Amino acid sequence: MKGSYGWRNKRLSVWGVCLAAIVLTLLAGCGGGGGGGGTLLTLSGDVFVPGGTTRQVGGSSPLANATVKAYAWPNLIDAIAQGTTDSNGHYVLTLPETAAGKDIVVIATKQVGDKTVRVATVSPDVPAGGRNNVNMDAVTTFALEEIARIREQEGLNDLSPGGVATVMERIREQFGNWNGDLTAVLPPQIGGGLQDEPLQTMIQSMVQQCKGALKGSTGNPDVDRARSMMQTMRDMMGTVVGNGTAEGSAINTALNMTERALGAQLATVEAFGDRFGIMMEMLGMLDGQTPGEYRLIRDQWGYLQIQRVGDIAGGKTWKVTSQVEGPSSGLVLTVTTEQPINTYHFDPSAGKYTISATKSGVSYSATLTFTANQANRTMQADASINLQDSALSQAITFNGTLVATFAQLPSGDAPPQITSATFNGQFNSQFGTTQVTNLRAEFDPDSSQQDSLKRITLQSLQAQIAARPFSISLQGVDIPFMKLNGGGTAPTSVTINTLQITGRDENNKQMSLTISEVNGTFIEYRDPVNGMGSGVIKTLRGKMTFASDRLSLSGEVNGTWNNPVPFKQISSAGHQLSTFPEGTIRIKGNMTPAIGKPAAVDLTITSAPKGSPPKVTVNATFSYGSESMQTAVEMMLTEDAEGAHPSSGSITMTHSPSGMRVSVTGVEKQPVTGSITKSDGTKVADIGEAIELGIPDLGHAGIVKYIDGTFETLQSLLP
Repeated sequence: MKGSYGWRNKRLSVWGVCLAAIVLTLLAGCGGGGGGGGTLLTLSGDVFVPGGTTRQVGGSSPLANATVKAYAWPNLIDAIAQGTTDSNGHYVLTLPETAAGKDIVVIATKQVGDKTVRVATVSPDVPAGGRNNVNMDAVTTFALEEIARIREQEGLNDLSPGGVATVMERIREQFGNWNGDLTAVLPPQIGGGLQDEPLQTMIQSMVQQCKGALKGSTGNPDVDRARSMMQTMRDMMGTVVGNGTAEGSAINTALNMTERALGAQLATVEAFGDRFGIMMEMLGMLDGQTPGEYRLIRDQWGYLQIQRVGDIAGGKTWKVTSQVEGPSSGLVLTVTTEQPINTYHFDPSAGKYTISATKSGVSYSATLTFTANQANRTMQADASINLQDSALSQAITFNGTLVATFAQLPSGDAPPQITSATFNGQFNSQFGTTQVTNLRAEFDPDSSQQDSLKRITLQSLQAQIAARPFSISLQGVDIPFMKLNGGGTAPTSVTINTLQITGRDENNKQMSLTISEVNGTFIEYRDPVNGMGSGVIKTLRGKMTFASDRLSLSGEVNGTWNNPVPFKQISSAGHQLSTFPEGTIRIKGNMTPAIGKPAAVDLTITSAPKGSPPKVTVNATFSYGSESMQTAVEMMLTEDAEGAHPSSGSITMTHSPSGMRVSVTGVEKQPVTGSITKSDGTKVADIGEAIELGIPDLGHAGIVKYIDGTFETLQSLLP
């Protein structure tokens, strides 16, 4: 989205379509919102400093335990609120009610050694419900420094939200990856001018280019209303996209922390892992060996091998003693079958298998019992495992049952012909617990055939990781399969009753994600080149809810594809209209942040490449507190030797309750044009490339230029 928003040099780009697609995609990705939201006037956000400031390797990092103060612009002396960032650089400030509608400057400071680190930003026209994602980093700090420096000479006692966002966006384009030392370039007092001359010159130039966008109200009520509408869009994007991004990061952080905690615990039981691994190698080496006594050694090349050292009477006992240096030295493995067999292998006719491995501080035991029912052609295997080890703080136990139904009970060397298998089991350890209930696979005609898988079902799976509170619950899975042309199988449909994940974020606050009522259907797709079949999804619907201390959201999706193709081909170049994805997707969602207004989305995307004319349309309603935006996007399609692509497009957004309308149109290889009009059609602003609207310094950047001469960039609308 950086640079030109027009067709110029962008074959597949209509600004309106691109912006709408990004908005809709990001909204869809995090659900939307509705409901109350916070009632206090609260600001919250995250504070980051570049690595060069704290001498840390890599990019920016959170500034933990910093003092955060809020000021009402242009007074940067008397703080109206104060707080502290947490260990992840997050802050929350409660402002007095009188701050509503004012421009609020937020400054975070921290003493690091002999220097004071300072990061700052300004959030204009803070609404009565507060605002979240008021983040601070090097870019926002540079922007505020220069805005504060010129406030007197330019009369910037009232700041335009769009103008501030424009300045920050322009600076971020150039300095988004700046990784220097803030303390070396900032003046002692805000507004004193940056201390690095080349940096100061470039920042001043960018702010001067956008000077006309910075001023607050010029007294034109229509412009004020239009700018307020654009700020509503900006706040909505910050709420929906910003919160969605933050929560996505929180989920990833929680998963990474869980993985690290589990890894740390595994590292402490390394000796157990080595012993258990070698015991399993012993069992593998016994395969095909006659009953007797063996020893485990390393050969001259360092490979493990067993050597027979004697007989054991009875023909049903195998004993291996480890003589390998390390944690397994002295470990004695003993396997005994209920009935004698000639060589070691898992044979149901041998009855119960008893396995033990012992040494000082180690006691592993397991039993595997087979029970056959000739009349029902079923066989049951019951397994019980208990692993006690001085390296473990708690014994590892497993108890499970596998029941298999056969076309004929196994005999001789013929492969087993299983027609169904059902597993139930429970695992307990210091690492966590897992319980599986009725995991079942069905085969047709039997499991010896490559394409025999007929159905998989699961009643429930419960898993709890103890290293860091984290759990997964999966309920009601049903996946029938179809045979494919050329061999193999693929799902016919997928049904999931509930998938729930619960854990804790980086601040140890609980979060949960629930996906429910998932239903999808598949059909066979045959590759036009080799004729091989594969399963592709035709319909999909489901619901999702997410809850954390920062927000709650819920949503649902329904999609139908009339010409489904494998996912890897959907985004590939060269689609003709005949193969362009055709179908409808509807997404509805509600989001309620802890701070700020709730937001909601209801959108329908329809792709009709075979229509007259061929086109893709998007119809959506975005609601944000008491305001809403009706959006209609239309993208006409055409095709040539390079494939199908947009030939023209338009986007119309109507704001409620103001009735103002944003309209943008574009034709291939031409700049986009548009306007903001009142409900009676009176123009309030032009939309297009800056160079075409009399602001050549911004080149081909897309801007909104109001009738009073002020402007803001379209890119600034996106967080």
